Amino acid sequence: MPDEYQELTIPLPKPPSLNAFYSGKHWTNRFNEKSSFGRKVKQTLLSFDSFHADKISIHLSYNCRFDVDNTIVAIKFLADYFKSNGYIDDDTPKYLTSISSTFNNGLGKDEFVAKVCCWGYKLREDDETATIEAVLYSDGDDSSLNDKSVRATARPARKSPTKQRASGKDIAKISSGNKGRAKRSKGVN
Repeated sequence: MPDEYQELTIPLPKPPSLNAFYSGKHWTNRFNEKSSFGRKVKQTLLSFDSFHADKISIHLSYNCRFDVDNTIVAIKFLADYFKSNGYIDDDTPKYLTSISSTFNNGLGKDEFVAKVCCWGYKLREDDETATIEAVLYSDGDDSSLNDKSVRATARPARKSPTKQRASGKDIAKISSGNKGRAKRSKGVN
């Protein structure tokens, strides 16, 4: 990696902790938290020149009650934002070379600051405006999403036998196929 790099200091909003983010919350709550974080990052980056970097590293400093390992959410959301909005080509190790998180009691309470080192830093002439939709659908396994959806369509809809109208033959099939479950009696629709 070349020695010359551009360093950006980016104040970040306080993210949810990793524990809080995955503590049994419904996926829509996680979606909304990531969406809110993305909107705040977008507002912050409006004061920066639009750029593209060949490679980056992200070093997070923070001051709040989170354990160091619970701050990874801020790094993840920022990396996803950079990838989705064309600041970097991808967030694989080829483009995002390192991350770190450090507690710093010299910062204000609940303050998060990312130092982003950019190798191959170039200003973008097109100055594209970042979109919040891009950060929400940034993970590679979300490629099957469309603009209006927040959930992949790969899983077929679950069919519940109790909510289907069935003929007598169908009911007999359902009953014989559900060993260990309560069986529906013939003639019940």
